[in-house]
Amino acid sequence: MQPSDLLPQTLRADANRRLFCFPHAGGGAALFYRWQRYLPNDLGLVPMRLPGREDRLTDPLYSDIATLASDAALAIQSAGDRPFVLVGHSLGAYVAMEVARQLVATGGPLPSRLIVAACGAPRTPKRVDPIGQLPDDDFLDQVAKRFDGIPDAVRENAELLAMVLPALRADIQMMEAYTYQPGEPLPIDILALGGADDRGVAVDRLAQWREQTTSQFTMRLFPGGHFFLHPSAKRNLTAREESLPAPLAAIIDSLPSNEEPA
Repeated sequence: MQPSDLLPQTLRADANRRLFCFPHAGGGAALFYRWQRYLPNDLGLVPMRLPGREDRLTDPLYSDIATLASDAALAIQSAGDRPFVLVGHSLGAYVAMEVARQLVATGGPLPSRLIVAACGAPRTPKRVDPIGQLPDDDFLDQVAKRFDGIPDAVRENAELLAMVLPALRADIQMMEAYTYQPGEPLPIDILALGGADDRGVAVDRLAQWREQTTSQFTMRLFPGGHFFLHPSAKRNLTAREESLPAPLAAIIDSLPSNEEPA
């Protein structure tokens, strides 16, 4: 698999800054593209195109975060030398963090910010029973219990569920197989965002992201559960927000200006 497969087929040449986005388990690039109309004109939105979903439905799925992060780091470096920010939602937060660590380790360009959402700070050992190998119905029940489920429109449509389930299960298994290796904190600002009603991420776990940076740390809580970052997607797959969603406003406010160094 070529690392460039993770990037959109075209990148905006006029973007002075870029926002690389990593989705939650089973999620795809489309969720982030809903942000496009709210973003500053000079900011290029770059949702990562993970295999097993959307236009990469038949591509082989990733089985471990380290390989995905390594490929993503190479893809980001291939995109050019413009300032950039990493955003990760749930599973995507671990991937984004490992991308940042990979870039630090290899002397690559560093993101101006690492933004993590709906994800407790990594820790060893893990304290949650695995669900990735459960039969489909039990698996979906546990996903619903731990992460506020998936949209009803998906679960009630057998054909759509058959398309979504493989990537969701593979991502959950990848997250469960992830073994965090403690290391030096990142020299990168971290913004941690959480849902006040997220059953799977306690506030103290969110706050522990502070330990992952030697730079500035900020934490914000918003109304909603595990999918607070994309609230309309949980309510209705076709819904559109008419006003700027508060979590996205916090992300935009945290972005470095064009004058700030990369």
